[in-house]
Amino acid sequence: MKMLVTLAAVLATTFVFGGCQAKERAVAPAAETAAPAAAESTATSTKVTFTTSDGWEIHATYWPVGGGKPAAILLHMLIADRHSYDDFGAKLAAAGFNVLALDSRGHGDSLKQNGKVKRYTVFDDAAHKSSLLDVAAAKDFLAQKGADTSRLVVVGASIGANFALNYGADDADVRAAVLLSPGLNYHGVETAAAMAKYGRRAAYLVASDEDKYSADSAGKLHEIAGGAAFKMFENAGHGTKIFGAEPSFEDALVDWLAAQVK
Repeated sequence: MKMLVTLAAVLATTFVFGGCQAKERAVAPAAETAAPAAAESTATSTKVTFTTSDGWEIHATYWPVGGGKPAAILLHMLIADRHSYDDFGAKLAAAGFNVLALDSRGHGDSLKQNGKVKRYTVFDDAAHKSSLLDVAAAKDFLAQKGADTSRLVVVGASIGANFALNYGADDADVRAAVLLSPGLNYHGVETAAAMAKYGRRAAYLVASDEDKYSADSAGKLHEIAGGAAFKMFENAGHGTKIFGAEPSFEDALVDWLAAQVK
């Protein structure tokens, strides 16, 4: 496992949807299954729905652990769904977080806006950027359930990392952001200015060396962030695939996130 790589020039790669820079790796959605609970967790996951300010019905997996406890929002990669975080969400709940893993608009079960079916495959850049409203609605849901959303953490993978950072840049309640394989630009969702605006709040940048675009992007964002944590893996894949390649890293991230909300 290599810790750092020399920052190379960012390679612009055209992706088939939206004409953005970068390559989003396809991940087949998992079957609808109950999230496995961590052995020490008393939280039971449940499927919930809530509505965004622009009419999207968002489906999510929710692990409630009690009023006054910190909150976590988990954002998946393009083409994937909330089940990317079944294991990680249970571990965060065991650590005392009220956790919400979303099916972002146009993905998984979140396919209706104002009653009309829409899928991410028809999204332009503006539609992708509007996914930030999903995060805002998730925070509102957690607040209504009694979570302490003044101690909020956001975790995102690939374009979900870009959403997490952009949302965090505008919400001072975000105490920590984990960015798995971020990009400088995924489908018009850019991160350099957002990283500067996010400031010196806790951030953890993660990438794998063979995933060139996101590795270079993470390196650039680390330069902008200054004090952010930074982990570069070797041959670990893209986004939440890193959890499968480096299973102990999930536990390390849970510990790091818990430390940020104490």
